[in-house]
Amino acid sequence: MGLRVGVVGCGGAGSEHARAYRGLTGRVELVGVCDVQRERAARLADAVGTRAYAALDDLLATERPDVVSVCTAEYAHTEPVLAALAAGCHVLCEKPLAATVDDARRMVRAAGVAGKVLGVDYNYRHMPAFRGLREELARGTLGEPVLAQVSAHAFCYHHALDLVRFLFGPVAEVGAWIDDVPSRRDFPWHTPEEFLYVPSVSVTAVFRTRAGATVTLGASRLRALEDTLLDVEVVGSRARRALRGLPVQDTRPRVVEAWPPDAGASARMGAWVEGHPAFSLSDAFGASVAAFVDALQAGQAVPTDGHDGLAVLLLDQAVVQAHRLGGWVRLGA
Repeated sequence: MGLRVGVVGCGGAGSEHARAYRGLTGRVELVGVCDVQRERAARLADAVGTRAYAALDDLLATERPDVVSVCTAEYAHTEPVLAALAAGCHVLCEKPLAATVDDARRMVRAAGVAGKVLGVDYNYRHMPAFRGLREELARGTLGEPVLAQVSAHAFCYHHALDLVRFLFGPVAEVGAWIDDVPSRRDFPWHTPEEFLYVPSVSVTAVFRTRAGATVTLGASRLRALEDTLLDVEVVGSRARRALRGLPVQDTRPRVVEAWPPDAGASARMGAWVEGHPAFSLSDAFGASVAAFVDALQAGQAVPTDGHDGLAVLLLDQAVVQAHRLGGWVRLGA
């Protein structure tokens, strides 16, 4: 029997999740989509061939899904996640996990109490470039990472924070400088933690990982998404890799640098090759949803869980605190 799946929130991310589930023929049954805007739910339901709901409680009671994707607005994840967990569903939540650290902790605790899986959809982890770089690091091809530099568009800043942890492990301490105009932020909530989420102008942060690597992250609104979502360079004790030019339309890196020279590095990093299939953001959504389903059906750990989502929020919070303090902020073990 396939998993019965519902999607709440029928905007851009919800549409991507619904189409991804629809593509998992024979493994998943998309039993309904839900949105407070009835017309939007109806449009998506028609597009993917399922039923539309205006209230999550109705979807949960009528369809009894095994899994719910929560794709509501960033500041409105908490209640749908808690409701789905209480109804006995596994949950895949869009990022960020919550609008406050306290709410994120509530979600993680609720998943534990319910004995259900809470996943967070940091889909950049599933781009070939970053999968390839992670595998290089895991194999020791680069030796011990010493220095890494990440340069991102501000819209990708939160994904970049997750990639710092994904590639280089837990962070021990943070220093930062922010050029920010709060009135120009692109999210409509204010929290006691005052996450940056999308820096209105720019941010530069320095992370010292528990393993001893130094990672710098710069993000700016003045970059162009058509140029690159984000670039990464890693200097290891044995070798260097740099991935540059991952535009929004096709995230395959246009440039892969390897030193010492390595003829196979470009292929392992999923580099752009003329005439080869593109890897779009939609493909990244599809890969991340499929990986979540794969893990559930295999009884394995999901790629990114609630603890990871909480850790990214704590990292974002530490960046803001480090800027305000003018010094280093240490993160707990």
